[in-house]
Amino acid sequence: MNEIHSKRHDLAPHQVRGFLPRMLFIALAATAVDIGAAYVLDHIDLSEPARVAVALLPLPGCIALLVTILQIIRRLDEFQKRVQFEAVVIAFLATGVAVFVYGYLQKAQVAGPLNMGLVWLFMVAFYGIGYFIAVSHYK
Repeated sequence: MNEIHSKRHDLAPHQVRGFLPRMLFIALAATAVDIGAAYVLDHIDLSEPARVAVALLPLPGCIALLVTILQIIRRLDEFQKRVQFEAVVIAFLATGVAVFVYGYLQKAQVAGPLNMGLVWLFMVAFYGIGYFIAVSHYK
């Protein structure tokens, strides 16, 4: 039963590309909201409830992006899921190490406050590296 169910939803790599425009649109829209919210919080004097509301504005876009990525992952075949899993594990662990090291650089007073955008950059870069490592491992 599970085999039949999973085959019905498996996507070939070329079929995943159909999700990419949607994912790209959501990512760009979420990024625009993130930048807008950061600008408002940095430059406009708001009451505390308004600051909280503005700070939470990026949340729906982030959730939409998460849901879209999960929809893509759930439709991959088992091998593709394994590659994605290994890439995410590498990204997670490497980002943790990078943030840990950055914290010590802050204590050494050679690095400024940690920017969350920098953490996302680390995650994306390490995911790309992890994906390359995982694909290379299975060649």
